Amino acid sequence: MYTDEESKKNTKLGFKRIILLLLLSIVASIGIGFIISQYAIKPYIAKLSEKSMNAYSVKIPQLNYYIIKIGQYSDEKDASYNLNLLTMKGIYGEILKDGESYILCLGQFMDKKDADDFSLKLSKSGINSSVALYYGPVYQVYYEKNSEKDVKEVIDRLNVFLSSLSHLSQLSYKIAFGTISEKDIDDTEKYFKKYSNMTYNRNIDENLKKILDDTEAINSQILNNFGDIKTSFELNDGNAYRLTQKLLMDSIEQYYDSVSSLK
Repeated sequence: MYTDEESKKNTKLGFKRIILLLLLSIVASIGIGFIISQYAIKPYIAKLSEKSMNAYSVKIPQLNYYIIKIGQYSDEKDASYNLNLLTMKGIYGEILKDGESYILCLGQFMDKKDADDFSLKLSKSGINSSVALYYGPVYQVYYEKNSEKDVKEVIDRLNVFLSSLSHLSQLSYKIAFGTISEKDIDDTEKYFKKYSNMTYNRNIDENLKKILDDTEAINSQILNNFGDIKTSFELNDGNAYRLTQKLLMDSIEQYYDSVSSLK
């Protein structure tokens, strides 16, 4: 049995333990709160701040074009068979995959009037066709206020590139209608040479830098093919339309792939 004095000592000891536990609980709460604020709340606030800083945005120039469609097939073999028939007649065509369908087309142009004119030309020659608009991918870039000048320069540069592609499309149109001249070829080539000589600040957003690098590669590829276009024109071998169409279509697809791959 405990004496009264021992009971008092035990009571005091128990009280001290309770006080100690309370103090430890308070300290632990403060510690946990500090950790949460450092590793959970602060990073979240930082992310919100970063987003608010990057409130400025701009869309990458979208590349749309028109195709002259003469057939649509669910089986690629059927599309290839009909393309071979056209090839044997000396008519250039391409097969485009659209979802689960295979589109047989005889031309791609960036200007609707050019596409409509070519479709009408085909109709007059007994080939039924229709014009379909294809939309390019859309991508939006966020940037800080202090990067506005560099971003604007990038967008302007991309618009120059798309304008050059438009001139290539017009060149192909003139070839199709037999109104092409050697000067037209030289003038179109100058647009791509001008683009290759443009400079820009390479210390920019990685996505913007990537798409500019990609357009430079596409531009170089186009310039490398102008020799073949000129030779075909001089020989009058009927191959110039195919060369310009394939070059245009490949360039559009590569631009699409570049924009679609941005993070």
